[in-house]
Amino acid sequence: MKTLADLGEKEVVSLLLQGVKTTVAVGPGDDAAAIDLGDRYLVVSTDVITRSSHMPDGMTDWQVGWFAAAVNFSDIAAMGARPIGLVMAYTLPRDMPFNRLESISQGVNDCCRAVGADLLGGDTKEGTGIVLAGTALGLVDKDKILLRRGAKEGDMVAVTGPLGLSAAGYAAIRNGIDDPRAVRALLEPQPRTAEGMVLAASGQVTSCMDITDGLAYSIGELSRQSGAGFEVIWENIPMGEGVEEVSRKSGVPLEDLVLHFGGDYELLFTFSPQAVIPLQKALEGRMHIIGQVKGSENFMIVEGRAVPLDTRGYEHFRR
Repeated sequence: MKTLADLGEKEVVSLLLQGVKTTVAVGPGDDAAAIDLGDRYLVVSTDVITRSSHMPDGMTDWQVGWFAAAVNFSDIAAMGARPIGLVMAYTLPRDMPFNRLESISQGVNDCCRAVGADLLGGDTKEGTGIVLAGTALGLVDKDKILLRRGAKEGDMVAVTGPLGLSAAGYAAIRNGIDDPRAVRALLEPQPRTAEGMVLAASGQVTSCMDITDGLAYSIGELSRQSGAGFEVIWENIPMGEGVEEVSRKSGVPLEDLVLHFGGDYELLFTFSPQAVIPLQKALEGRMHIIGQVKGSENFMIVEGRAVPLDTRGYEHFRR
């Protein structure tokens, strides 16, 4: 009998969804589901964080709350939707001091305010550890929704910000490296909801997803769902300040930090070449072109040489 570790998170989800029927506009397989509300879609996504997977030593309770809300709003951002609310459910040990729960809740509230959404309610239950599960809601016009499928030959490929800093934060914690900026990037991700709405409003974006499990995996996912290949230029990928130094000090290869770790929560998107200037202006500098949609395979161009892109990324149940 295969275990979850044998299968990995992606295969587990794929097997669970076999035979599942859906009547909604967008069902399982994208960053969020979309439910028909007339001229708009209600966008719904859920995410859970646990002590073992998401809360390293030194993470404050406020950061736990912020993180739990941010990862949910990031999925709303990837669909181009305006976030409207969040429902949170907490599993907590009975001996937790109340002021710790207050700090967690404050982190959730602060993230909601930062993206312009409301905390709508939730649930609390007793358990042996800390588990936070959120469900985020958003609204988007039907003709503006962003999906993982739709990239086509000749489209440009871009990201909304520097990559690798979250991974550098993890490496810094694991190796005792003093880099507060990287650690903060890991523990306080910024959901790109404003950028997602700009991309949706442009009408020029052909596919989009948030970079949760690494740039390489995200490229592979857009490629798979769109049926098109991606050619990405290594030298064009924006890197967070200090990532190279953390790579050198920790011994973790730079390409692993930038391509395969994840946790950046920037948006990866494809768009019509005619929209380069308008999108650059609308995003106010938060657009970095890293390649183009080309052919049927995924390649990385490194110093002018094309090498196959390894699209592996972070995956739960595996280490």
